[in-house]
Amino acid sequence: MYSKFLAISALALGLAGTAHADFVLNTAPANWTTANSNGGNGTVVANSSTLTLNSSNFSDFNSAPLDPTTLSYSLLFNQNTLLSFNWNYSTADDGGSSNDSFGYILDGVLHQLSTDGLFDPQSGSLSLLVNAGSTFGFETTSVDSLFGGARTVVSNFSATNQIPEPGSMALVFTGLLAAGAVAKRRNKQA
Repeated sequence: MYSKFLAISALALGLAGTAHADFVLNTAPANWTTANSNGGNGTVVANSSTLTLNSSNFSDFNSAPLDPTTLSYSLLFNQNTLLSFNWNYSTADDGGSSNDSFGYILDGVLHQLSTDGLFDPQSGSLSLLVNAGSTFGFETTSVDSLFGGARTVVSNFSATNQIPEPGSMALVFTGLLAAGAVAKRRNKQA
């Protein structure tokens, strides 16, 4: 009975995949790419527990870009990975969230999370599967880069690999061998 428990436990551990919370290991801040488009001056402040995106905002009208600017923070995923995170968004723009939006990008496609036309803070939680070979990122866009910027804080970030790693598979194999040996021993004794 004990050997069956060990084998089942090893199998469960191996198939669960590996998980890590916060921006660590493969999702550590050093592994992400930050980009500003159209002369934007947006910033990213990242540590192991939170990520803060500040949209582009210029104090001088003459130095502001004429086109919308985008700040992105992205990462290529090598394994199927389940991502989960919370987000808190606020804007000081006089046009509200219509002028400064926030969302995530998956393989170049923007999925807006903030709702346009609001002046109050917004927040939410999201879980999604990112396939191996896909690029996932966070993005904030500023229509005018003037009159106040937006700030989004991403927290409780979690990434769970959906493909067992070799070490986990070795544990599964060992458990199955042990269960087989015990079963063979019982058959010989009977």
